[in-house]
Amino acid sequence: MTKSNKIRQLLALFVILASLSLVAIIVIKIYKGRVTKELLRKLPKNIDVSLKKIHFTETREGIKKWDLVADKAEFDKRKEVTHLTGVHLTIAAGGKMGDITLTAPRADYHNITRDVRLDGKIIANSSSGMEFTLENAEYIAARSVIVSSGRVRFTDGKLTMEGVGMEFKPETKNFRILSGVTANIVPGAGK
Repeated sequence: MTKSNKIRQLLALFVILASLSLVAIIVIKIYKGRVTKELLRKLPKNIDVSLKKIHFTETREGIKKWDLVADKAEFDKRKEVTHLTGVHLTIAAGGKMGDITLTAPRADYHNITRDVRLDGKIIANSSSGMEFTLENAEYIAARSVIVSSGRVRFTDGKLTMEGVGMEFKPETKNFRILSGVTANIVPGAGK
């Protein structure tokens, strides 16, 4: 009789352990499913792909034209636009000026035209010390030009210029402020 009770107790213990294991497996699968659904729900409906830490490079005839690095990219296939955050756009300029790096909190990369529209407080620097700050800017790939319709401040050594609107061609180093220009040259400073 005691042997029969022990077998029943062992059988009951086995059934309880199997039931607990089954419940634990079900709970884990439900939890994983919820986490996956929550992650998928966080993407906006118009975004098809979201990536972290991206790097684009454009080359023409084997020559690097620009590098685009961003902390986050969200691709909207319908509009053929990639929305970027934490952006660094480095345009190859060469010569004494060196490459020009534009830093912006956000930008849109137009996949078909390869144009880059930067927004927020934009700071541009060259390796030679030239700097300009902008409210907005657009790199037009077909013309290899940086344009802006907002306020701009340009500094290069002794020269400081401010105004509204800008056009800058990195390849030729031609810089033009479109309106409301004020310029200041500091004697003995910088270059």
